[in-house]
Amino acid sequence: MLAPDNYVVKEYFRKMIGEEGLKIIMNVPEGEITDEEIARLSDTKLTQVRKILYTLYENRIAEYRTERDDNSGWVTYLWRFNYGNVRRIMEEEADKKLKDLRSRLDEEKRGVFYQCKCQRILFEDAAARDFWCDECGSKFEYVDNRELISELEDEIEKIEKWKKQIRGD
Repeated sequence: MLAPDNYVVKEYFRKMIGEEGLKIIMNVPEGEITDEEIARLSDTKLTQVRKILYTLYENRIAEYRTERDDNSGWVTYLWRFNYGNVRRIMEEEADKKLKDLRSRLDEEKRGVFYQCKCQRILFEDAAARDFWCDECGSKFEYVDNRELISELEDEIEKIEKWKKQIRGD
């Protein structure tokens, strides 16, 4: 389980629910709690608390159960955080991002690209158009993509390091 005070987890939550959401998570005790109590403990408006709770619920991090008061019929939502899901969700997100980046890196390494004023295309497409763009009326020029390849490799390395931090390697 990842603790909410772990730096990597904090940054993940900050990205997902912002500073206000992070403040809420850091001030909520373990166990079940109502949204009203969360608002009071975190000194946050109830509408903001509910918005953040639903975002966390959609991401399978917050869970709730309901209780109905037999006398008034009032329904109370009791919330709790499932930090056990955090690692899995973070890893799934990182894996998806890595897959996309690796696919893009592969395309960049295999392709030879040309660019005009309005688009970037493969050599084969530029040659088929006689290196002239009908859309903007300019010539296709060779694009050196070594810097882009390097940036993609750096981003992949950064996410792989981040995954190791998540796993605690």
